[in-house]
Amino acid sequence: MNIRQNQRYAELLYNSFAGEEGELTAVTQYIYEHIELKRYESFSKILLSIAIEEMHHLELIGNLIRRLGSKPYYINSQKCMWNAKNIKYHFNNVYDMLMFNIESEKKAIKCYEEAIKYTQNKSIKELLERIILDEKTHLEIFNRLK
Repeated sequence: MNIRQNQRYAELLYNSFAGEEGELTAVTQYIYEHIELKRYESFSKILLSIAIEEMHHLELIGNLIRRLGSKPYYINSQKCMWNAKNIKYHFNNVYDMLMFNIESEKKAIKCYEEAIKYTQNKSIKELLERIILDEKTHLEIFNRLK
């Protein structure tokens, strides 16, 4: 992957990395839901599987931030530290949780689509487009489960 250092672009990616709707939030949200919904074994396993994919995205974006010349801190693009307040802990029912997850996936896709607009680097675009495909798959899964 041919990537030159670009601190400004790295800062843009912090929202996708550890922003309010970033990968770190997605990982922890889905792990929380996985644990909370253990009584629905197959549903819980799906959440775990999606969390693991989101963890891989977290690693990919963290590595990209490093290659762009920044540290993969758990901050958003405004330099605010990530915290557990980003997680939604209370849902009225499973349907509400699924609707929340659907909206979260849509926001993640939009964030990556915006990030693609600000780079001409083919390798970065391909990486972000690949992550978008995964996020769209998660969106489809949640839509089927509702």
